[in-house]
Amino acid sequence: MLVPRLWPRVFCTTAANACLARRLFTTTRDIRTASRGVLSTLDIPTKAAPIITRRMSQTADDQSVDHEADQQFSLKWRGATPQTVLIIKKANDTKVDSALARISQWLHAEYPQINIVLEPPVFNQFQSTLPFVHKIPYGMRSEYSRTVDFVVTLGGDGTFLHVSSLFEKQVPPIIPFSMGTLGFLLPFNVLDFQSQMRRVIEGSATLLPRMRLMYSKFKSDGTLDERGGVNITNEACIHRGTYPHLTTISCYLNNHLLTTSVGDGIIVGTPTGSTAYSLSAGGPIVHPLVSSMIVSPVCPRSLSFRPLILPSSSVVKLQVHRKSRGRATAYMDGRDCGELLQGEYIEVRKSPYPLMCVNRDDLAAGWALDINQLLQFNRTFSYPHDTPFSDDDPTSREE
Repeated sequence: MLVPRLWPRVFCTTAANACLARRLFTTTRDIRTASRGVLSTLDIPTKAAPIITRRMSQTADDQSVDHEADQQFSLKWRGATPQTVLIIKKANDTKVDSALARISQWLHAEYPQINIVLEPPVFNQFQSTLPFVHKIPYGMRSEYSRTVDFVVTLGGDGTFLHVSSLFEKQVPPIIPFSMGTLGFLLPFNVLDFQSQMRRVIEGSATLLPRMRLMYSKFKSDGTLDERGGVNITNEACIHRGTYPHLTTISCYLNNHLLTTSVGDGIIVGTPTGSTAYSLSAGGPIVHPLVSSMIVSPVCPRSLSFRPLILPSSSVVKLQVHRKSRGRATAYMDGRDCGELLQGEYIEVRKSPYPLMCVNRDDLAAGWALDINQLLQFNRTFSYPHDTPFSDDDPTSREE
């Protein structure tokens, strides 16, 4: 995977250079709006929903067919271009900061009609150097859903997952640029941002719907906890956490007892989450177009408890057994959701709101490349004194 180079620092911290930068990148519209103070999303009209249609798939003889097995989609805007873009960045990284400044300047110069929105802490960081960006007011999270047409992420997989938490239900299309550690969910290199952004803005991008789960937490009497109906991207998990004893968890499938496990915990994940915690626990790698749910045990006492792949229509319930020796903690996408006492449980089902992600046109080739380059899939052992032969070239093998 290519490592993004560090762009030259365009803006300096001195007052003189900051004024010069503002003159270089300020338009008439900025001068007019700057007199009113901070640019807020409250001044942006409500967005119009994009037109998302199933993409025609190609057969072996190059015929186009509308096939339900091909779950990729095409993106079109109701207007000439989208109205508002939200840029999310990885925190405390100077390379990412430089990338955000460069992308914002390019967007403002090429498409001045598009509003650029930043999260409040990021807006405070860049307000003086990017005077044309808009701020989401504190405490008004609904403004994300009301105004944002598409999202740009600059960072790693964690930055990508953060987007899901900003929107209560439907998330706008996301174009993720890899500037993190692994970036398995991020198909685009940030050096190619201009061509990829044009594809999205001009309505020629391909969307991959990544299935999400809906997580709900319940008391032992069946009362819904205050954190109910939360959409998650990777996985929900019950784990023993910091408790020294193994926890006993009953797993139900569509209200039928599937098994009772004694171990560290159980994971319920998505195909996207199959390359996250579930993979480390011995779970399978699932293609993102396979609509399914994964149940993976975490260090079970029984060696016969193997990972399962279930239909996406399933409802999975994980309950701390009433006779469990230890307590447990609920997690969703790696975030601590509080302790579960004996008899309390979580319920996980398919969310009606998938993440629509801008993807490569050739998904199969890109996915195969990612699992080989990033995950080192089925990489064989080799030694310095050996010359590994290629499985694709039988003539290279010795008779």
